[in-house]
Amino acid sequence: MKNCSFILFVFMIFSTSNYAQSGARDKFSIGWEVGIPSNDFLSETSYSGGKIEYQRMIQPNLSVGISGSWNSFQQYVPKTTYEKADGSGAITTDIVKEVYSVPLTLNAKYYFDGGKKLTPYAGIGLGGQYCAQAIYFNIYGIEDNNWGFVARPELGVTYSLNNNSAIYLSGTYNVSTNKSDAFKTDNLNHIAVSIGFVFGSY
Repeated sequence: MKNCSFILFVFMIFSTSNYAQSGARDKFSIGWEVGIPSNDFLSETSYSGGKIEYQRMIQPNLSVGISGSWNSFQQYVPKTTYEKADGSGAITTDIVKEVYSVPLTLNAKYYFDGGKKLTPYAGIGLGGQYCAQAIYFNIYGIEDNNWGFVARPELGVTYSLNNNSAIYLSGTYNVSTNKSDAFKTDNLNHIAVSIGFVFGSY
């Protein structure tokens, strides 16, 4: 988890530096991200997340860039009895499930013609996702960290505040291939809803 936080920090510094040295073609955004799980491991919505992104306009309606986001999921499961498959033993306990996910993607966005202030867009991001999974019961815990491929199709809209800034709202479906033999999971998919600010030329 510390390694991923460092990667995101370096990415943020790199993006901010590029933005500061760039012209009207560049956009930098930062926002709050809510994660809604779509997998078998847990189901509780995460309100602890964020997203940072750098985009360069290569055509009037097309941009390419890089983005990083993170979500911290946690779910409490009440006391339950778990039996071994062969019936040779059982344990009764409550547990806490946790997932910390960090998708890092290269992406492209197409901006549709809208009004003077509203600009809808569609995009896709492709890259890698780091996940730290854990189950804690009593004083014990099981952890598994892994990387997987991730695809993030996105729909969103920006609302211009002035010539240099806007607010945005977007919805993304995070499709990942992260697998864990320890937890018998073959993906950690989730829906992400993000709201934040974009700095650039509008």
